[in-house]
Amino acid sequence: MGLPTVEDKVIQQSVSQILQSIWEADFLPNSYGYRPAKSAHQAVHSLALNLQFKGYGYLVEADIKGFFDNMDHDWLVTMLEQRIDDKALLTLIKQWLKARVKSPDGSVSSSASGTPQGGVVSPVLANIYLHYVLDLWFEKEVKPKLQGRAMLIRYADDFVVAFQYQREAMRFYQELPARLNKFSLSVAEDKTRLMHFSRFRPGRKRSFQFLGFEFYWVIEFNKEPRLRRRTAPKKQCETLSELYRWIKQMRSKPLRDWMPSLKRKLTGFRNYYGLPDNSRSLERLHSHVLNSLYKWLNRRSQRKSYDWRGLKQMLGYFRIAPPKVTKRQILVDWY
Repeated sequence: MGLPTVEDKVIQQSVSQILQSIWEADFLPNSYGYRPAKSAHQAVHSLALNLQFKGYGYLVEADIKGFFDNMDHDWLVTMLEQRIDDKALLTLIKQWLKARVKSPDGSVSSSASGTPQGGVVSPVLANIYLHYVLDLWFEKEVKPKLQGRAMLIRYADDFVVAFQYQREAMRFYQELPARLNKFSLSVAEDKTRLMHFSRFRPGRKRSFQFLGFEFYWVIEFNKEPRLRRRTAPKKQCETLSELYRWIKQMRSKPLRDWMPSLKRKLTGFRNYYGLPDNSRSLERLHSHVLNSLYKWLNRRSQRKSYDWRGLKQMLGYFRIAPPKVTKRQILVDWY
């Protein structure tokens, strides 16, 4: 993370809006990250419906290793020059890219590549970089050579590519590292793989993760295959552990001081993960919070503070209700 000074934040925000207005017309529909009227939920929903109804059978699940730290400055400036002829603006962006960073220990360093993740202008610069490196390459060079269907859905540096035929998925999987290396990037090997992901091979053992969700096939009661999604197990466990430790830490303080914070934490989880098919993850979270509260609030003294009825009444007083799945109308792009 790199946090710019207040003065730089103001100027970066203005430049970010300028760059966004210029490139928004060029960005492809399959790019969902850091764009107006685009969201992670749209990316997740489009991916799910396209896999369900378009007959893709093979996936390349990919992640770029240290993307924000390894963006090549020369390549980025060359990309910016495709649409910007203002030398003063380009010089300003170059200064941000090469700006020195002061660490908490007082040491100062500068980087020959990358852009700080905390910078206001960094997200749009990242989108511009991957627009040329990945999106246009896939649309203009990869897809015209294919015989079957293919789609790429990207959110920032996290992306999934689906293919109808195995040989074409394998070819892309083999060509991707060389394409990224050309622009000083590399795939994260532990997060990149080629897999057979088909309705004809259901089960959670054949699953993949994207934007915090796990996707897997199941057979419904009518014996029809259905693509489902749930909170990624690792993310679920991290959230449960974090809430457990936080409740333990806060238990001795007055409830009015930290119950509103607990409500915000649960609301944030629900707002992101409360999509259809994911009710069990929400129920598990709520049950975990109830058990954690019951355990630690009753250990504040030798006398028991709450029974289950009293605990639920207390949660009702602070308006902390069980999280529920919300059905959203989301615009879907078909690929």
